[in-house]
Amino acid sequence: MIVSTISYSSEIEKAKKILKEGETQKYEETLTQFDRGYVLLKEGQFEIENSFGYIYYSANQIYLSSFAILDPIFLTLGEFGVENVRRHIFQYNLALRYGLVDFIQLEVNLPFIYRHERYSIIGTGGSEKTADDYGIGDMSLAVSIQPLKEKKSSPAVVLSFAFKTKTGKSPFKVDNPEKVLPTGSGYYAVKGGINLLKSIDPVVVFGGIAYSYNMPEKVGRVYQLPDNTSARLDKFYPGDTVSINLGFAYALSYNFSMNFQFAQDYTFTSKSKVNGVKNDVNNSTMNSAILKVGTGWAISKRSSLNISVSMGLTEDAPDYVLEFRLPIRF
Repeated sequence: MIVSTISYSSEIEKAKKILKEGETQKYEETLTQFDRGYVLLKEGQFEIENSFGYIYYSANQIYLSSFAILDPIFLTLGEFGVENVRRHIFQYNLALRYGLVDFIQLEVNLPFIYRHERYSIIGTGGSEKTADDYGIGDMSLAVSIQPLKEKKSSPAVVLSFAFKTKTGKSPFKVDNPEKVLPTGSGYYAVKGGINLLKSIDPVVVFGGIAYSYNMPEKVGRVYQLPDNTSARLDKFYPGDTVSINLGFAYALSYNFSMNFQFAQDYTFTSKSKVNGVKNDVNNSTMNSAILKVGTGWAISKRSSLNISVSMGLTEDAPDYVLEFRLPIRF
């Protein structure tokens, strides 16, 4: 999982200095150094962000960018039971952002994923198997709208809307799950949220809430089960996800800042229609919570290096996530 992040450049200190000098317009310009989810690019500005993440996970579900990747076939049909699994996920993400106008920002995210798994299967005497796979992940499109700027008595308000495609390798189309691993969720999703940001000298406090509607996916495939019987998965109904985040950022110097964030995703029970019968999917309700610590180093006026480490707080969360982000603005 690469969770949606909040990282700030140390231009915060510069903004404070300019504000004290009474130059409000320049102060607002420096605020664009904040994470793109809260203060948007100016009209005509373009940004390319390269990010690399490593995720270590020791459970049966994966979260990437707040969208769930389940392995729904295994959960639904019990094609094989995972007793113990260790997942190593390397993800490179290319994000393109453009300021349509001062208060509207467009964004495209294209992930590339490599997965390595080691797992043991119930009933095999504890024997261990490995699998590797790679490919493009689920591309997403987003638009952010900022109806309210930050004022002395009120926070900045940003509304965000995203659409996740299913360009990644679908788990519903995997023929041999012992050798081929999915790189996508296999279903579309739409997400809407509201984010708030407020400067409270000497920190910046931020938080938000979002809701993801994970769309049902028609499958219509017959799968062979371990007991030599077969089952037809007609349709899969992934559970929706509610996400919250809360944190703060603090500028330690002109070129360096730190930020802390708590984020939680709660996914409701999924359903499936197997052989014409619709039922709940066992153990598909998930609660993923993480604590994230990050730093931001302003390399130049146009770029910054952001490094963060996230630690899982619940069983459904990844054990830890290491992420590097390098946004460059034009």
